[in-house]
Amino acid sequence: MIAHLTFSPLLPWPVIATLAVLTLLPCLLALATRRRGGLLRLAGFAVLAITLAGPRWTENTTQKLPDVALVLVDQSASMDLGTRHEMADRALAALQASAGQTDATRLIVADIPPVTSGGTQILPALHQALANIQPDQLAGIIAITDGEISDAAGLPRDTPFSALLTASGPETDRELRLDNAPSFGLVGQTVSLRLTVFDHGADDAGTIVPVTVTEDGQPVATAAAVVGQPLSVGLPIHHAGPVVIAASTPPLAGAVSAINDQAAFTLTGIHKRLNVLLVSGSPNQGERAWRLLLKSDPAVQLVHFTILRLPGEPIDADPRDVALVPFPVRELFETDIGRFDLIILDQFNASDLLPAEYLANIAAYVQNGGALLTEVGPEFAGPESLAGSPLGPVLPAIPTAPGTVTQNFSPTITPLGARHPVTASFAGQTLKPWERMEAATPAPGSRVLMTGADNLPLLILGNAGKGRTGILLSDQLWLWTRGGAHAGPALPLLRRVVHWFLHEPALEAEALTATITHDRLTIDRRTLDPSYPGDATVTFPDGRTKTLPLTQTAPGRFTSTLPVQASTGVWKVSESGRTAYAVASPENPEEYQDLAATASAVRGIARNIVWLGRNPTPALGPLLSPRHAVQITGSSSLPLLPPLPTLLVALLLITAAWWRENGASS
Repeated sequence: MIAHLTFSPLLPWPVIATLAVLTLLPCLLALATRRRGGLLRLAGFAVLAITLAGPRWTENTTQKLPDVALVLVDQSASMDLGTRHEMADRALAALQASAGQTDATRLIVADIPPVTSGGTQILPALHQALANIQPDQLAGIIAITDGEISDAAGLPRDTPFSALLTASGPETDRELRLDNAPSFGLVGQTVSLRLTVFDHGADDAGTIVPVTVTEDGQPVATAAAVVGQPLSVGLPIHHAGPVVIAASTPPLAGAVSAINDQAAFTLTGIHKRLNVLLVSGSPNQGERAWRLLLKSDPAVQLVHFTILRLPGEPIDADPRDVALVPFPVRELFETDIGRFDLIILDQFNASDLLPAEYLANIAAYVQNGGALLTEVGPEFAGPESLAGSPLGPVLPAIPTAPGTVTQNFSPTITPLGARHPVTASFAGQTLKPWERMEAATPAPGSRVLMTGADNLPLLILGNAGKGRTGILLSDQLWLWTRGGAHAGPALPLLRRVVHWFLHEPALEAEALTATITHDRLTIDRRTLDPSYPGDATVTFPDGRTKTLPLTQTAPGRFTSTLPVQASTGVWKVSESGRTAYAVASPENPEEYQDLAATASAVRGIARNIVWLGRNPTPALGPLLSPRHAVQITGSSSLPLLPPLPTLLVALLLITAAWWRENGASS
């Protein structure tokens, strides 16, 4: 029971205060001048003021409330290391057992959940839990954590805070941090990778440690890094498409983990501009279509020449008035041929348009890794066909009877074309008709992706030496660019053909890729082999392996998926001699920067710091400050001065003072 004096004023407090001041001043003046009745007047007004204040004696019956201890348990990713969760569970069980021995303390447990950025953040969980706790009951806040708290500076200072750290003492950890990881680079150039090695919890600033950089698992650079100082490493871009870059350093002796001793990212190589040479054997209806299609591709830089007359053809005008731009035969096909990524010959024949040695140069260019695409018309079946020139050995087809076929036909994607990335997206479509094509026999090893009239080959792709070659056995592609009844996928088809020649990874017929998104590894195998599928072997970042069967999802395409959970690092996928790599990046990179358990973040804030490796079952009592909070269950109140009798007494005192003052004056 709690008893105390309360007031229930009969008038508002400002009114009572005003009356008290107005009456006190004359009384004090009377006392100062020693006038008779001054004390009686003061006593009367004092009784009147106290009566108006309404003093009461109040007695409350109360019930003691338990103290509340808030326990926050760290569930962030860094707690998955070693036995940290086991330490946390053991400590929580000890606190719960200690609280269960008495009704004086109630334990509230809340998790510190993992977040997507910013490291371990305790304040959101703390504020949410405090919203349901009376402040006068909160006896203490206890955090069971590894100490890697990014927002510890915002913890309240008016409530006892204790940190139970899941380690035996301060730990050490080596981190390789990518300061600047380029996401793309131009093929043939070098990009700069900036990284820094940190040794957390170790006093070894200035120590030199080796760093190894790999590209798709193959070492490409080594360097010496000074601990705590940035290091730049140059990375050459060898080819277009994605490549996994990984940097690693030897582990620090005694470090708590080697997870962050390596860092990886995906770098995509891109071509700045693809140099394409288009040579038209004569003006034709498809010439404009080729130009429009190639110029519409921002990745292509086009050089186009049209041969308007034969070199020995007589003319009746001054050559200076006819050949405004001389055809630079020697520059194009001898000195500068190597700077082109692709040569396209449009309706071209061997009738004195180019000397035989230049056609041989083109053939050698292809054999050494160049690319050649030819679009042919009736000239292909004639006596001056390119098939009979020095260029013939690198062409993917040779003309055959009946030669030129003149009839309407709709191009059709072959079963092989339905599996090939260049034409797979057009399989099953009804394509608009063309009007003419050339009969030809594919060269050994060539691939017929489209057929035309009488099921004759129409689009053939193949290889010659180190290079690539292709042929379109019709000069009617331009019909698809006219719109209306002849509208067709001229631009997407040509773009895919051109980029296949330029080795775009997404258009490779035989390929193995691996990607990681939303904590799931996806394996994609493309092949033209109709007897596929097979199995893929996955190598985890920690060296473990797992075999996954691949399932067909489309013609020539087989996939499989695997959860990657919290494993970070480089994943390797192998299948039939092919290898692909994928990077699993942590959802919250800051969480993995420093994995060493430490008290530095809470030092100066926490009243108690307990290392659970030394004291695995801490007692609850020493971590709290008792609050002695109570809840009022009942109340009784009695007036100390009954208003009416007390007012009469005050009136009598004031009257007596007046009488005494007047009696004295008479």
